[in-house]
Amino acid sequence: MTTGGGRASVVTDGNASGGPNDAEWYRRLGALIEDPQAESLPRRLVEALVHVVPFEWATVFAYRGRSRPLHLYDNFEFAGAKKGIAAYIENTYVLNPLYQAVQRGITDGVYRIRDLAPDAFFESEYYGTHRIMPGDAEEIGYITEDWPKGLEEIDIVIVLEPEVAIELSIYRSRRRRSFGDDELNRLSMTLPVLRPLWKRVWADHGTTGAKASPPDSRVDDAFAAFGKSSLTERECEVVQYILRGHSSNSICFNLGISLGTVKTHRKNAYAKLGISSQSELLSLFLQSLQNP
Repeated sequence: MTTGGGRASVVTDGNASGGPNDAEWYRRLGALIEDPQAESLPRRLVEALVHVVPFEWATVFAYRGRSRPLHLYDNFEFAGAKKGIAAYIENTYVLNPLYQAVQRGITDGVYRIRDLAPDAFFESEYYGTHRIMPGDAEEIGYITEDWPKGLEEIDIVIVLEPEVAIELSIYRSRRRRSFGDDELNRLSMTLPVLRPLWKRVWADHGTTGAKASPPDSRVDDAFAAFGKSSLTERECEVVQYILRGHSSNSICFNLGISLGTVKTHRKNAYAKLGISSQSELLSLFLQSLQNP
């Protein structure tokens, strides 16, 4: 296993297909508890977790209310992934199902990204045009043109404070095999251990890194304000649901209005914005984020 920005090795316990190695997990966990250096802890924790469930790559973000996420760690080696992470932090995080779940009050847990997404998220035409939304072969919430393809994502979430959550996402190439329910159960068993370790990281970050990256909710504010200069309040609500990947049926359920009313609001909003498709809507929204 590499230790500084490289890919996590797939561990084995005598099984050529790879699998958990409990003895190594406990050894590394003991080292983390004995010497919880906050600066290196995210990397060392990732290197320990790969012995619980095999995976190849990982990212760690901290969320503070409606502010931009803080990037705490990743072990990607290729530039495309780095560009994807930068784009996510810059603006596309507001469309990520995990970010939206944090805003709704997500609880500690291990989640498949698909379980957090709206009903029509993976059928969105955004994916084919802008490639920042997941499609059938892409499960990460912030894919960009340069992001590596064919990765499956599992999100491990710890909520430290009412508005502070840590997301450790692990990725495996879908060419290998999908994450099984048994593997998610193994990861769930680590949650009581992860909480105090992430508290240690956040306690240190709150006095150092957080000062260098003050809360900035301009992108989220721009999302909330998108279209308000030309659309009615209800049309704005419908547009925001569309941007998050909801179907018309989901929108009428969430807003308590009929399907026909949703379609009328969508048609009127598109006409006022001078567009005719979801992909054009997303393009217009991204343009509005250039100077949030």
